[in-house]
Amino acid sequence: MVFSFLLVERHIFAIHLRKTMRRSGSARVKILLPALSAALLLSAFALLHPAPSGGKILRIATTTSLDATGLLDALKSEFERRNPGVNVTWVAVGTGQALEIARRGDADLVLTHDRPLEDEFIRQGYGVHGVSFACNEFVVVGPPEDPAGVSQARDVVEAFRRVAEAGDRGLAVFVSRGDRSGTHLRELRIWDEAGVNPRGRPWYRETGQGMSQTLVVADQLRAYTLVDAGTFAKFKERVGLRVLFRGDTRLLNVYRAILVNPERFPWVNHQLAFEFVRFLVSPEGQRIIAEYEVGGVKLFQACFGGLSELGVHDPYEEEQVAYWLSQLGK
Repeated sequence: MVFSFLLVERHIFAIHLRKTMRRSGSARVKILLPALSAALLLSAFALLHPAPSGGKILRIATTTSLDATGLLDALKSEFERRNPGVNVTWVAVGTGQALEIARRGDADLVLTHDRPLEDEFIRQGYGVHGVSFACNEFVVVGPPEDPAGVSQARDVVEAFRRVAEAGDRGLAVFVSRGDRSGTHLRELRIWDEAGVNPRGRPWYRETGQGMSQTLVVADQLRAYTLVDAGTFAKFKERVGLRVLFRGDTRLLNVYRAILVNPERFPWVNHQLAFEFVRFLVSPEGQRIIAEYEVGGVKLFQACFGGLSELGVHDPYEEEQVAYWLSQLGK
């Protein structure tokens, strides 16, 4: 009875999804409203886009920036070209939600960018063989007139304090994603380091939405926000915001791929997820990441095996780099 209900629910959702896709002309589906069930969407998407006859489907729960920038499309295209019969599908949500999807066994692979949450996910036995494959940086953007003087800050902590002080004087607004995404969690840690609790203050607004929608709101309010550099490069021509602060080591933004543990969830497609990550860290995958650009601007840096050069020293990462290097020749 429960199984039948789920089939009916998915069928109704799939009909709605077909209509939405016909209107948008999109080959992918992006989750824009938190109320939608990401796991259900992933299932419906797989049903609407089945693999070629006899093929395989890979289900990824990914952070929004890899989708919004188009990098995941580029990686999907090359991986499917190399592996006929494979269909790579994904849902783009905040890092926190992506890891929750994986905690239910509703994804084969996660691509996220919040190390503390990822470490917990791995430590609790939900994920295995997590490894970093790309990075860029977070930047603070805001109105060109910069009423808080963020561009004059010595570091990002001072930049946030300046926004808070200007906000208390009625001169500035800060827009947060407020969705437990990697970007939102990084923002909260910076506020904490600055000794500021922004919650409930008139100048602090939370969208509960993805990065592109949050940029639009920030633009409308002439506000400041924190954004990954790749997404901002993709959307900067659509808003009147400018990069006002960048370059602090606290703003390093590292993306990690983590296989969902097949011992905990025997039904996941572990082998296909493994092959996709092996492709990500291969010379060809790293080349695609390093060369990917929008409007002549490179959006990511390939960083497999290079975190120590960026000032990140993680024994687990070093162990996993060695593991994946041992798999590349097989």
